[in-house]
Amino acid sequence: MIVLVLILTLVGTATLAFITVKYYWGDRGRPPLTGAEKRRQHEEELRLRAKQIERAKQNPIAPRKPDFFDNSKVVSRKNPE
Repeated sequence: MIVLVLILTLVGTATLAFITVKYYWGDRGRPPLTGAEKRRQHEEELRLRAKQIERAKQNPIAPRKPDFFDNSKVVSRKNPE
């Protein structure tokens, strides 16, 4: 009985170790970014966020009518500037 528990424990530990190594250092995994790569990624995120904000200003959300049963959107959109 103790041998079976030890064998199952070792198999489980080996499986977890294999999955961890495969996930973090395998096909999908990659090492952490360096300073220059982090800076480039941050600048790219800021550029995309600015583009997203600009697009949101150009295309504001059309609110719903206050009547609960009328699910259509308000036709007149006001551009808040």
